[in-house]
Amino acid sequence: MSLTARIVVLVLAVQLALVAALGVFLAANAREAVAAEVAASMRSARELVLTTVAALIDTVPGEQLPATLAERLVEPRHARILIYDAASGRMASPRNAAPRPDPAPEWFTRMLAPRVQSTQLQVVENRTIRGLAMISGDPAAEIAKVWDDARTLFGLLALAGLAQLALIWAALRAGLRPLSRVSAVLDRLAGGDLGARAGRVRTPDLAPLAADVDRLAQALTDAQADRARLSRQVVGRGDQERAAIARDLHDEYGPCLFALRVEAGAIRDTAPDDTHGDTIRDHAENILTIADQIRQVNSALLSGLRPMALGQLPLAIVLSDLFDDLALRNDTIRWLLDLPQDLPEPDEATALTIYRILQEGTTNALRHAGATSISAAVAHDPQGWTVRLSDDGIGLRGAAEGNGLSGMRERVGLLGGSFDVQDGARGVTIRATLPDQTDP
Repeated sequence: MSLTARIVVLVLAVQLALVAALGVFLAANAREAVAAEVAASMRSARELVLTTVAALIDTVPGEQLPATLAERLVEPRHARILIYDAASGRMASPRNAAPRPDPAPEWFTRMLAPRVQSTQLQVVENRTIRGLAMISGDPAAEIAKVWDDARTLFGLLALAGLAQLALIWAALRAGLRPLSRVSAVLDRLAGGDLGARAGRVRTPDLAPLAADVDRLAQALTDAQADRARLSRQVVGRGDQERAAIARDLHDEYGPCLFALRVEAGAIRDTAPDDTHGDTIRDHAENILTIADQIRQVNSALLSGLRPMALGQLPLAIVLSDLFDDLALRNDTIRWLLDLPQDLPEPDEATALTIYRILQEGTTNALRHAGATSISAAVAHDPQGWTVRLSDDGIGLRGAAEGNGLSGMRERVGLLGGSFDVQDGARGVTIRATLPDQTDP
């Protein structure tokens, strides 16, 4: 149950308790008032009968006295009078002073009705009993009046209570509406939308909470920005270290290997034409072979550390050269590379990441997929970069990702992007997104 509903239910319970207490109090007072009214009416009826009999006894014949008394009397509102004629044995009732109202419900009547009292007065003329006047209390009219008043009162109380509940509900909804906004902001923050803000809240009691949530959101935004900056720095520093090692390998090992090959060639070419010279030429050829192996290893290391063309040529040309080289060495596979003509130049870390994704993905496809077709696409839009690589091989078949793909996933994550590998019966699709980066 919502907080608003709980408060409204609590207020309703208090209202009902107060109405119940008021009803008990009013019922007790009404019971006393009805009893007092009935008692007063009975006294009035008794005095009326005595006065009327005294007025008629000298002017009306004795045998007509009961009938004339019934005609002359007017019943009080809360008393009933019956005149008994001793001569004829008939009963007669005086006329009512006012029309009787509709009776109250039986349960209400039982709740308020006092104990019924009655009295009898003898109608005597010259010591002869001519009849009886029987007087009894009749609370029905008074109870009906109380019922009408109570129904009006409690009807007004019900309307006032409903109006009060409606006003409380509206006030609570308006006052607590900022809580819904704050809750929505927290949900968006939990979902990664760090730009969500509660903004200014007019409710004084909730304004500090909204301000605290906005400060939390700003702190999370700053922390994410710091994390992204540190991640870019980590990637950038790693790329710088690899670039430095690649330069050392290229600048130091390259000339040394070239000099070694020249010297080995000179030894081979200047060896004498005898048995000893043949041995020297064999050793020189071995040195040249080893130098070629070292050169190949050095070239592979350079390519693994950092492709030398990156940063020197546009990314589109570097990627095209990569696929052209793969097509030359694997001519049984159909290679497709989709690059837009206006592909912009990314920052160094992003360029190397795009290159590595395609390099590692194609290496996995060649080694494990048994693919006949490998396609790739690189695109850029205002949201950043998108890289896609697909093959039509046998897929991963439940195997875990290798170190290469895991390393790419980690690198893409450090740059604030996403990396997804979809494995299916028709091959593997790698999809990566990278945001535009600023220099770390």
